Amino acid sequence: MGAPTNSSHCRFFDPRRGRNMLPKAPMLLMCLMLSGAAAPAAMAQDEASQAADTREVGNPVGTEREPTAIAALERMGAYLRSLTTFAVEGVGSTEESLTTGQKVMYPGTIDLLASRPNRLRANVYSTRKRREFYYDGKSLTVFAPRQGFYAEIAAPPTIKELLDKAQDRLGLVIPLSDLFELGTDPAQMARISTAFFVSTDVVGGQVCNHFAFRQPDVDWQIWIRDGAQALPCKWVITGASGDSAGLNYEMEFTWDLKPTVPANAFTFLPPTGADRIALASIKQ
Repeated sequence: MGAPTNSSHCRFFDPRRGRNMLPKAPMLLMCLMLSGAAAPAAMAQDEASQAADTREVGNPVGTEREPTAIAALERMGAYLRSLTTFAVEGVGSTEESLTTGQKVMYPGTIDLLASRPNRLRANVYSTRKRREFYYDGKSLTVFAPRQGFYAEIAAPPTIKELLDKAQDRLGLVIPLSDLFELGTDPAQMARISTAFFVSTDVVGGQVCNHFAFRQPDVDWQIWIRDGAQALPCKWVITGASGDSAGLNYEMEFTWDLKPTVPANAFTFLPPTGADRIALASIKQ
C-alpha cells in the first residue's frame, strides 16, 4: 500500500495543517411521525432551490480580485465575530494522494461551542484522531481520549487572546479558528491573487453565494449564506502545488445560534484512569 505523498496524515483534521492551508488572510430533530417530518424538509429545500434559480451565475474567469468577493469574505468574518453564543458542526473529508497515485478519503467531524468572551469547547473526531479542547476563561485543556492523556495550561481571559497565544506561543491551533479571522489582516488578505463570485447555490437547505479564491499553492472556495446571517455553509480547499499538492479538503457546516449550554460545558472533568502530561506531548 502506498503512503501519503506528505508526511502529515489526515491533515483535514489536523488543526495546524488546516490553518496553514487556509489563506493567512483567512440535530437531527426527532418526530413522532417520520412521514410528517419529511414534507417540511422537502418544502424548505424546494423553496431554497427556487430562490437560488432566480440568481445570476457568475463568470468564473478567475483572473481578477473582484471587490464583491473580498467584501463578502470580510462581511462573513465580521458577522461571525459579532456572535456571542453559538454552536457549529462541521462534517467533511480529506482526500490525499498516495505515492502510488491512488487517492484515499478520510471522513471526520468538528464540533465547536462558544460563549464569548471567555468560554470555548471544540471536539475533533476522525478515523485517525480524536481531540477535545476545553477553555473556561482560566485554563485550556487538551484531551486525547483514545490515549487517555490530557494536558492543562493557564490561559488568558478571552477567546481572542487564547487563539493568539495558542498558535504563536504554543504551536497549537483551535479547530475552525480561521473562520473568525477572515478579513482582519490586510497583509494576509493581500495573499489572495484571484477572487470571484461563481454562482448562487443551495447547501444544506440554505441559499448560499459561492465564491472562489486563489493564493500561493492553494485554491479554495467558500459558500456564504445569503441574507443578514452571513454564515459559511461550506468550504473546499484544493492543494495546487508545493506541500499541499494532491490534497482535497471539504467541510459543510450546520449552525445553531441559540444553543443549549450546560453549566459544565466548558469544564474538563478527567475520566477515571486519564493521565495528565505535558502539552508538548500531545501531538496535534
